[in-house]
Amino acid sequence: MVSTNNKKYREEIKKEEALWNKTAGTELKKHPPDYAYYKETLPYKIYRHKYVTKMLSNIQPGDKVLELGCYNGWFSLEMARKGAFVDAHDISTNAIKIGKNYYQKCKKEECLKGTISYFVTDLNYPNFPNNTYDVIVIRNVLHHLTNLQILFYELKKALKNGGDILVDDALPCGKKEALISGILLFLLPTDIPYRQKLKRVFKKGQILKRTQGLVDACGSSPFEGVTGQESVIYLMRIFKQLSYSSFAAFVGTVTAHLKLSNPFKKLLLRFLNFVDIFLIKIGLLRGTIYYLVVKKD
Repeated sequence: MVSTNNKKYREEIKKEEALWNKTAGTELKKHPPDYAYYKETLPYKIYRHKYVTKMLSNIQPGDKVLELGCYNGWFSLEMARKGAFVDAHDISTNAIKIGKNYYQKCKKEECLKGTISYFVTDLNYPNFPNNTYDVIVIRNVLHHLTNLQILFYELKKALKNGGDILVDDALPCGKKEALISGILLFLLPTDIPYRQKLKRVFKKGQILKRTQGLVDACGSSPFEGVTGQESVIYLMRIFKQLSYSSFAAFVGTVTAHLKLSNPFKKLLLRFLNFVDIFLIKIGLLRGTIYYLVVKKD
């Protein structure tokens, strides 16, 4: 467990917030924080759409929902459109501000069935009301957190009996997944020139380990990948598992770096995703992202 009195932790959490503040501001210049725009991204079109729609299908009108790591609020807003009453938490003050502003705009222009309340929160030190929520939604944040056991026991208290937790989060990249990702990134045209790729192949150090670091986005933020599979272990230990699946063994990394004209790019990525799904299904590979639904008995 990391303490808030720890000077290094305080410095790192400020850096984490600053990074997501900047990222949210940059994204806002390109498009508003809305599901309509997220649906146009390549990751959504190639491999994420199934799990986003699955998660949304579990949200019912009238549900009281707790969302962790809401970022700029696009998923919170979509749940409110479905009639949910959402408490949305994130470390980034700027992302929360952007989400609030867009939510207020949508309230004026749309007939929203639900509501959103936004909170700036360090999720390593949570404090939620007891026996309040029908559903807890966690998207792409657990691998950034250090006090997972404390968080999940807090969530157990906050969740109503029979309530569900829906999770979409990262898994550490394994050696087989890194090997396939590395081969594809070397052979296919990417954002790295071939000359530079050759230099990286012959660079000192374990190339497989470096590829794992690339897939896991190590170093992209102060808390990126600080925890790995612990979230799955704790969730399955504390709650009743309803469903579990992993996806994007290698296609996520290729999608992030591939450089081709759009028609060929989408065609190739869809083929790679088909192969990705098949290899996971027969047990040869494990995804680098998991989707988990658990219930409080």
